[in-house]
Amino acid sequence: MTYTIFKSIKLLNPATNLNEISDVVIHKNKIFSISKDFQTEVLKQNNQIDIYDCDGLTMTPGIIDMRVNIGKTENLVSTQKIAAENGITSMVILPNQTPKLNNPSIIDHIKRQSENSKLPKVNVYGAATKDDQGLEMSEIGLMSEMGAIGFTNGNKSIKNSLVMRRLMSYAAMINRPIIQHAEDEDLSGLNKASTTLINGEMNEGEISTRLGLIGIPSCAEVIIIERDIRLAKLTGVNYHVAHVSTRDSINVIREAKKAGLKITCDTAPPYFSLNETSLLSYNTAFKLSPPLRIEDDRLAVIEGIQDGTIDAIASDHRARSKDTKVQPFSAASIGASGIETLFVMTLELVHKKIIDLNKAISLLTINPANVLNMKKPSLEKDKLAEFIIFDENFPDMINQNNLKTSPTPFDFRKINGKILGTFINGQAAYISQMFKDKIIK
Repeated sequence: MTYTIFKSIKLLNPATNLNEISDVVIHKNKIFSISKDFQTEVLKQNNQIDIYDCDGLTMTPGIIDMRVNIGKTENLVSTQKIAAENGITSMVILPNQTPKLNNPSIIDHIKRQSENSKLPKVNVYGAATKDDQGLEMSEIGLMSEMGAIGFTNGNKSIKNSLVMRRLMSYAAMINRPIIQHAEDEDLSGLNKASTTLINGEMNEGEISTRLGLIGIPSCAEVIIIERDIRLAKLTGVNYHVAHVSTRDSINVIREAKKAGLKITCDTAPPYFSLNETSLLSYNTAFKLSPPLRIEDDRLAVIEGIQDGTIDAIASDHRARSKDTKVQPFSAASIGASGIETLFVMTLELVHKKIIDLNKAISLLTINPANVLNMKKPSLEKDKLAEFIIFDENFPDMINQNNLKTSPTPFDFRKINGKILGTFINGQAAYISQMFKDKIIK
């Protein structure tokens, strides 16, 4: 039988507030031992023992990425493999697929298609409404039975107030969250006040005027959140706001939490790392939804992360083909890759001393699990061995040419941190050559 020993590794487990240097032993698919100085002699002589020298490395639970778009050019299995290489052991995909994930049979098909004990687990959000207009509710009860862990319209806002109230009422009964992309489409998406449909392109303000691009007012986000909070209070639902990006939104959510409402939210790395000045280059990698905001909004996102108003950080992965991005800004597609930069960009908050490492890992692991009512990831004796190993100080640079998905808004950004290994169900889903070189027996 095979035992794998990770010698002298820094073990960080937010679920139990454990932070210590230990020897971690895994056997079969579970954690066999966590101890200060494991004696290999206790194992029988006929066992195979693999020992890794992990001095200077860190082990934590694997990342739960709660917002992943699988585009037309992407394959689910290949996305799972890329996710594993970047420390993600579980991900939740949005319903904006082809076909749309708006009925029980499709949910069941996706779940079965993605089953692989050596790859990240795939969870699914069901489409809240069947139609693009958002007027006909999906069969959320049956989709929940098939495994949908929440309901959303993905990259579109659930805009009809009566439909939203009914969705919230049903979701509350089956104890599933409603996840909202908060955007007033009449303000930011399609302006029907004229005969020409006007698509918002970036945050509205001085820079949009200077660049000659159509602005999206930041209040388009908070308007939807304020309405939804009142409906959430009325129905008692678990309500979650995706990728918050403005100070007003964060302030409103903060007050709702203080009032005892079941409100949660997440953000994504672009909204705490970048602001609208990035668009001065007209680089379409920065064309995102929600759009990059002003510097004060970016600072507010950081404050929300620090004080716990923001519960989680997600990749908001929405890779696009080069053909749809190498176009004039107005015609280019919206979105950017995220799964390959989620970990290192969150780690940047630690290196800048904005939050500590325990907080950063919590935002990527147990907090998303709490929001979505999933099993909490934890590193404890006799529990399933699912974890990542990384060098938190490894100097590197993000380079689009070295990524497997595109585009990235962080091209040429200097970073510190590197995933060396990802273990799922006790098996290596990914091991870097650097980590292979650390085996000593």
